[in-house]
Amino acid sequence: MVIANSLVTTLYLGREPDVERFPCFLNLWISSIGMPLWLTAVAGRFLRLAFLYHFSQAKLVGNTSGERYVDMVSIEKGSTSATLILNENWYAKHREKFTTKFMVKVIAGCIAFQVALTLIVQAFTTRFQITPKMATGNCLVGWEFIPVWVTSAFYVFILCPMFITWVRGVQDAYGIKRELIADFTLGVCAFLLYVVFAAFPQLHRVRLIFPAAHWSVVALIISHFVSIILPTIYAFKGDPKAGKTTSLASFDSMVEDPQQFEVFKRFTLRDFSVENALFYERIMKLRMKCQDTPYNSDGTLNTELTYELTNIYNTFITTGSEFELNLEAATINKIKQRFQSELQPDVFDHALIEVRNLMFRYTYPRFVKMNRKALEETQL
Repeated sequence: MVIANSLVTTLYLGREPDVERFPCFLNLWISSIGMPLWLTAVAGRFLRLAFLYHFSQAKLVGNTSGERYVDMVSIEKGSTSATLILNENWYAKHREKFTTKFMVKVIAGCIAFQVALTLIVQAFTTRFQITPKMATGNCLVGWEFIPVWVTSAFYVFILCPMFITWVRGVQDAYGIKRELIADFTLGVCAFLLYVVFAAFPQLHRVRLIFPAAHWSVVALIISHFVSIILPTIYAFKGDPKAGKTTSLASFDSMVEDPQQFEVFKRFTLRDFSVENALFYERIMKLRMKCQDTPYNSDGTLNTELTYELTNIYNTFITTGSEFELNLEAATINKIKQRFQSELQPDVFDHALIEVRNLMFRYTYPRFVKMNRKALEETQL
């Protein structure tokens, strides 16, 4: 998105000081690459958001591959008929298609297709020719832009409405959905205004002052501010009230209360950190089991506990596992060494400390803030 915004805004604003000598082919090529790049980047964010939420949802309800996955929407409606095995969940089965690497390939393919169309246009156009004489001037409208118009219309009127239905039930703690809806609204308004300004001869005088293509610049600048600048400012600034409402004592009280922790665990859907809450819960249950005699008469761990420790390792620690934790490399290496040498019930203690710290520092403040905001809205 940053690259696309920079390309298009630099083109339309950079050409203004000397419009008559500005190469027309640059208008064509930067528009043909920049706009589809921005549109596909926003579409990719829609898909990624839907995947993160629904896959986290699947993991929360079925926290082992053999347990049942229940659609949360069905639960809220009082129905549990739509049950799926976790590894049969659509998002789980196709998760490789939502990785950054795969999406970059798709975006690259879309841009390559757009480049091919533009090459065909370039071969037949005279108004945007490069040789034998480079065309210059105020050339922002023409049949040469039809591929860009078609791409924009397909995105605005087909893809985005479809993606909005995908994220209709999605709630996130970062405001990503709100940003995407804002981008979609801006895209629709800019496209319609562009068509109106370009199509009606009565607006010729207005176009001399404010060309039709500048509506794209307005939309991109606002999109850049909403989706990139504001989140960056908030990330550096932080929440000044967080320290007052998220004490360690209040966090400890929350995780020790089964009802409060259940609410917190459901909130991790919005925070996309379900693995941390599930790991914490699993270790607490493990410690309850260890209160009984964990060792055999010969001093070795009993079979049930060994199986449980191995299962936790394969579920949360193994690279590429569905519930893989985002732990420091040193912590993971220490756990691996413990498994290779003498296995003890405290093998995950360092990981638990790290996960508790992650939940307290990052997830819990957002949890408290969202609950406070909900209470304020209820009072209003």
